[in-house]
Amino acid sequence: MITLDHIAVWSDNLYRTTVELSRQTGIGSSDGGYFPGLGLGQKIISLGNYVYIEVESIVDHRMIRDRGPMALELERQTDSGDCFAGLCLRTDSMDEIYEFARAHGLTPMEGISGGKVSMVPSADKPPIPHTPDFWNSWRTGKPNIYYVPDLSRHSSLASVQQGTGDVQGAGVVSIEIGGTEANLQAWLGDVASARELGVDVTYNGGPDGLYAVTFDSSVGPQTIRLNPITL
Repeated sequence: MITLDHIAVWSDNLYRTTVELSRQTGIGSSDGGYFPGLGLGQKIISLGNYVYIEVESIVDHRMIRDRGPMALELERQTDSGDCFAGLCLRTDSMDEIYEFARAHGLTPMEGISGGKVSMVPSADKPPIPHTPDFWNSWRTGKPNIYYVPDLSRHSSLASVQQGTGDVQGAGVVSIEIGGTEANLQAWLGDVASARELGVDVTYNGGPDGLYAVTFDSSVGPQTIRLNPITL
């Protein structure tokens, strides 16, 4: 079964954006670690029901100096402010991962290029297969799919840093994306139904990408709205 897993927010300042989102929502954050091969750092804000926001920004600026493709793309995308970069789905079936990859003429990725390092060594996880990669999904405003067979160590369950917020997310209710339902269904193909992703989907007819996410919480429904990734 394919459902929403996480949402990527790109920023030019990891700490500023995380603090602002936590103050806006009241939900605390945890440290997601960093990606040495990409030069990115990550913070986690759980929206509840096994869905989270990952805030990412460049923390190793040598990657820009060395013309690292991901660092340069993130720098370009955040030139005018924070943006929703990725809409990420999950499945507990590798067969669905392979089926989705075949439909797009791709091979599943075994983990993130360049690896990931957790700030808490005991929280390290094995590489997570997914498809397509960033260049063939997020950058075009389309979702990708991750293989998550076990939710017991899901990133949304990470302990919140004390003092960053005490509101509890209670699950994503709806998302707003560009395009039309037919566009999303064509992307998903036979592997999933656009109407059965575990959340309501509103289509605004604009360029592809994520525009808003609405979630329930211990203080009531909330909406986060940002610019979508620029194609």
